[in-house]
Amino acid sequence: MNQFHDQHPAAELVNLMRLEEGARSCTTRDQARAIIREADQVKRHLWGTTEGTIAAHD
Repeated sequence: MNQFHDQHPAAELVNLMRLEEGARSCTTRDQARAIIREADQVKRHLWGTTEGTIAAHD
């Protein structure tokens, strides 16, 4: 997993968009879940919560 704590918020947003796009192109559900978890980590760092986004994909 990547560490986002030292990045500028705009860079984190760009990375978040890349992660979310990557989740859309996964060939397996497990790959998508792993990317979604990483995106959730970025969201928590930016906004403090993800409101259970991974639960919606189970």
